[in-house]
Amino acid sequence: MSDDETLIAALAAVLAVAFWGGALVTAVQVNPLVRSGRRLAAAVAALVVSLGVVLGALLTGADPQVRSGAGYIVLFLAVAADALALVTLVGPVFGLRVLGDFVRGKNAAVGWAVAGLWLGTGLVNAGANVGRGDTIYTTLGPLGLALGTFVVLTAILAVATGRFRAIRLDRDTPAGVRVGGLFVAWGLVLGRAVAGDWESTRRTLEDFVNYGWPVLALLGAAIVVERMLRPTVRRPQVPWTAGVGPAGAYVAVAVELVVRR
Repeated sequence: MSDDETLIAALAAVLAVAFWGGALVTAVQVNPLVRSGRRLAAAVAALVVSLGVVLGALLTGADPQVRSGAGYIVLFLAVAADALALVTLVGPVFGLRVLGDFVRGKNAAVGWAVAGLWLGTGLVNAGANVGRGDTIYTTLGPLGLALGTFVVLTAILAVATGRFRAIRLDRDTPAGVRVGGLFVAWGLVLGRAVAGDWESTRRTLEDFVNYGWPVLALLGAAIVVERMLRPTVRRPQVPWTAGVGPAGAYVAVAVELVVRR
């Protein structure tokens, strides 16, 4: 690794340890009367799975120099942890607070949504790490493009749903499952859109548009579905099928697109 790569790895690792270490300490220090060990364990498991997806991509699909270099593995895992920290930090802006609403607030709907948010972010990172490149920037650049798009899509959906009102206030678990499935579908499509060997900036942008545009169709469908299936006064309880069905459909469509391309 070059000096600048080593510096980036060190900075990324310090940021990741500081954020996630602080988050874990804060979660553990929550009053036992409101803290649930099971919910905290579920959140940690979701985080580990998301990082595991990235590690799997690094060990099997990354540039051979990355696969054979422990330093590069640490670097890109730390970057992935920082990306997860970023979406966790902006989550409350959209109405998704993993500590306040899930671990402490007993809101299972938020738990499902945040798990999908983390896994989708992990899939974006995994895709960006697949393929050969001359420098680490041929991974970090496409990653930034895909992750930025992911966050913008989440912001648009949040605005269209009143900052995920059904999840945040109504505590509608099927809504959390639906949104979590959508996040995973976005991660699959965007991860595929930035996967592959580096050729040029122009080719990267062309591939991103050609392979990534279905996320807009998924967004449009999700906005319609959320308005149709949100809880109402006449229908305060929404069946589980209203969550699992759309979530499964989102993921199935994304998998089909990725396999075809």
